[in-house]
This record gives sequence, structure tokens and C-alpha cells, in this order.
Amino acid sequence: MHATLRVFALAGILCHALASTRAAAQNSGTLKGTVATTEKRPLAQARIGIVGTTLAAIADTDGTFRITGLPVGDQSVEVKLLGYATILVPVQIEAGKDASLEVILASVPTPLATVNITADTLVLPEMRRFAERRARGSGKFFTRADIDHMEARVFTDILRRVPGMQLEPREGFFGPTVSIQTARNQGVNGGRGCPMLFYVNGAPLSDVSGMAINHFVSPGDVAAVEVYTGSSQIPSEYSGGMSNARCGVVVIWTRISTSPSRSN
Repeated sequence: MHATLRVFALAGILCHALASTRAAAQNSGTLKGTVATTEKRPLAQARIGIVGTTLAAIADTDGTFRITGLPVGDQSVEVKLLGYATILVPVQIEAGKDASLEVILASVPTPLATVNITADTLVLPEMRRFAERRARGSGKFFTRADIDHMEARVFTDILRRVPGMQLEPREGFFGPTVSIQTARNQGVNGGRGCPMLFYVNGAPLSDVSGMAINHFVSPGDVAAVEVYTGSSQIPSEYSGGMSNARCGVVVIWTRISTSPSRSN
């Protein structure tokens, strides 16, 4: 008898949960769509957020996105990506239905002061040090010309050119992200993940709850990149006091603060 009552109680709980799920679905909708450039190229890593809520998504490698559980009615959608103009798009969300949205983002040119260069070496102090470290040959180095030649869409496309670099897609708190390791640093952290340390313009980039470097740096903003995959390669200014520097270091110099403008 008691077993029968437990079965009925469990069935009642399941029915109630199913009814609640159906009610929630009837009072919310879904937004799906794509993000691309004006040339119709998909824009991976663009952030799509619903204004006034915490609902958001990160565009996949093909520019597609999907956000579920949206409140019914008129909503404002904010779409942004570093290096592109942020836009707001109105959308109508209907209960139990999918709303579609195609977003086009225009690139934003960054005005830079003209600097006269009399040699092949960049004249700013941090770029001089970059040239000195490159001359020593310890590490992998990319100049602005290298990055233009490879036509990188996202920053990790640059890292793919580093021998032994392993980039594995994974799901982060804010959507798809990338685990960045090399064959050299695997196992250096006791068999656990050993993420590389990033510096931007000389300052360490703090942990950002699983968000990928692509969320913060666009290839178009980069003046130069240094990659050190082994602890013996890492310059002293980027190894002291940082617990995971032994896993490898990526040093990024941006055009906005360090690089002279180029004539195209």
C-alpha cells in the first residue's frame, strides 16, 4: 500500500513539473539568427544580448546563435564585437515561437597618429624590446605584416600557426570558447589543464570566468604577438611571480596603443 502511494506521489510530482515546463514555454520564446560582416563573412565570437536581462549568447564559428527563454513582447537586442560598431535591433518575441534575426556589423577603423619610420624596426620602446626578443630567436613572433598575410578571422587563428599549439573548442560560461595548450605544457600541472598566460600591452590578462581571448582581442587590433611555449623560453619580465607562466605565455601588443599606422 505504501509503495503504491509513493508511486502516485512521484507521478504527481512529474506531472506538475511537466505542466510547469509547458507553461514556461508558452510564456517565452526563442531568438535565433546569424551575425556577419558587410561582405557576408560570418562573425564568430560576437556577443548577442537582450537589453535589460542577463540573457545572452556568443556567435558560433559560422556566425549562428540561439537564445531561449526570452520574455514575450518587444525586446531590444544588442550585438557587439571588438573592432565592429555595436548595434541595437528591435525584435518581437512570441510565445512558443522562434524569432529570426540576421545582423550585419560594420568594421570600425581606428584613427592612429602618423609616425615616421626610417628603418624596418618599430620605434616605440615596447616594440623595440619586441624586436630585440625576436632577434634572440627564443619563441614564436608575429608582426602586423604576418597577421595581414594569414587573414586571421579571430585571434586564435594566429596561435594556430605556432608549432605544437593545440586549440580545443569547449563550452564556457558565456558560450563556446577555446582551450589553448601545447604539447610541451601538457602534464606540467599534474595532468590537469594548464592554460597559457596572456599579457596585453605588458599587463597580465586576469582570469575571466572561461571567456576566450577572442572575446577581448580582434586580429585587426594587433600590432605584434610573442608566443613562448616552454618555461625556458619565457623572458624574465613575463615569468616572475605568475603561477601558470610555466604553462606558456602569449604577449599581445595592440595597434591602438603601440603601433604606428600603416599605409595601404
